[in-house]
Amino acid sequence: MLILLLLSGCAAPLRKIDVARDAFATGDLDKSHTTFSELAQSRRRFGDAAALDLAMVELARGDAAAAEARLRKLRDQFDALPKVAPLHETAAIITDDTARAYQPAGYEQVMIRAMLAVCSLATGGEDAESYAIQAAMRQNELADEAGKRGLASASETYQPIALAPYLRGVLREATHHDYDDAVRAYELVTSVEPNFAPAHADVVRASVGAHSAPGHGVLYVIACVGRGPVLEQVDAPTTSSAMQIASAVINVQANEKGGESRAMALPNIATVKVPQVMIPPSNAVAVGVRSGGVGIGVTQTLTDVAELAKRQVAAEMPWTIARAVIRRATKETTVAMTGNQLGLSGAAGSLFQFAVASAWGSVENADTRCWGLLPREIQVLRVELPVGDHEISLHSLGMRGEPMGMGVTKQVTMVDGHNEYMIVIAPDQMIYRVN
Repeated sequence: MLILLLLSGCAAPLRKIDVARDAFATGDLDKSHTTFSELAQSRRRFGDAAALDLAMVELARGDAAAAEARLRKLRDQFDALPKVAPLHETAAIITDDTARAYQPAGYEQVMIRAMLAVCSLATGGEDAESYAIQAAMRQNELADEAGKRGLASASETYQPIALAPYLRGVLREATHHDYDDAVRAYELVTSVEPNFAPAHADVVRASVGAHSAPGHGVLYVIACVGRGPVLEQVDAPTTSSAMQIASAVINVQANEKGGESRAMALPNIATVKVPQVMIPPSNAVAVGVRSGGVGIGVTQTLTDVAELAKRQVAAEMPWTIARAVIRRATKETTVAMTGNQLGLSGAAGSLFQFAVASAWGSVENADTRCWGLLPREIQVLRVELPVGDHEISLHSLGMRGEPMGMGVTKQVTMVDGHNEYMIVIAPDQMIYRVN
């Protein structure tokens, strides 16, 4: 009964989070900000995930400095978490993985650093290159960790995200002398994201040391487009690889006890509850840009965040399933021991074990905490504009390239040989201008 009461408290925060995310997508930033602020300030298990979403709301409201400060604090907090927290691990065995301290998935850890770079560009770009390097380094670390666990496709699953080297190339080129560094960065972009056609022109331009045409500056529109990956609970079949991982973990645990206790037998489990990536529907496919009412370009996908999440969560699925199997095995063993201590045997003992173990397992929930306000894609448009003032208008574009919603407008002053950065967020028809 106590376990049932504890787990019943998960539903309300999840409903609030869903409502706040929908409010963000439809333009009600005040409602979204209020809800996420309340959840982020609470000490409940959903607080840190809500804080990540709150940073995106702050960015959309135009407070990039607050978003950067929040993400930096969360980055440091997550990095300081121990790999294993015994108290939380024990609680997770008794209940489910939502009892563990929230640790962002690998793609979220990389995106924290990537979004820090975007926030920095919105406030002057002082630390943008450093954040971009951190994103690339974290992705490399994840690949190494996955390889050590035996993931055969670790280098492919955790390949570099194109945003990191692209921003480094942009910032190196802006110095007007570190063109070699810019070329190497752009070449990496063409390698990991060959469909991003502008990178090939970037390589050529940087190779000849030409930042922009005389009397022109460069406008970069960096757009967070669409609604990004969230996690939903599904029933997944237990695979042979997951069962092998679970068996190996249980055997290691038994050996660590010095052989004093036998390793528990793995129960016959057909399916377990696990988190699966789901992409909420969104009509936005890109952002159209106009200068003085004349179309000057459309953003193109540089990093597909949704695909990144799907690929990495799928790669980690055998370990996720194995955890659920170990948890179920622990519960069934505990119930059997309790029945023996109560003196139940025969049909009564079997009925007790089946009923209690089934009830205990039925209240499990997959851990669906996540950074739900990440964009589906990060897109970029680079355009050279003559020196002087320009009225830049931006619209979310639909499937057929039609403008949606009201759009936003900003006056931009271009300086000869300099970069200007415009950050926008377009989760659907609504578009937010960050700076």
